Amino acid sequence: MQIKVYEENGASVIAPCGKIDHVTVGEFEEKMSELGTHNDSLVLDMNDVEYVSSAALRAILNANDQVSEKGGSLTLKNVNKKVMDS
Repeated sequence: MQIKVYEENGASVIAPCGKIDHVTVGEFEEKMSELGTHNDSLVLDMNDVEYVSSAALRAILNANDQVSEKGGSLTLKNVNKKVMDS
């Protein structure tokens, strides 16, 4: 899995590529937490994500909680049908 990070419209965008599973979730969770600590607005671009495990969903929920506690938001975009169905 690769993770791109960039700024767009005042928000930090996290764009993982590949599978977010038990092997890669640690790196994903670390990046989400790092950016959630320093930003009020995060966007998770799921366009290039093929699979999301339950551990990855937990990491997303934790990042949402972290940002929400500061009055910010976490937005998901481009979630493909395959990921939504799994």
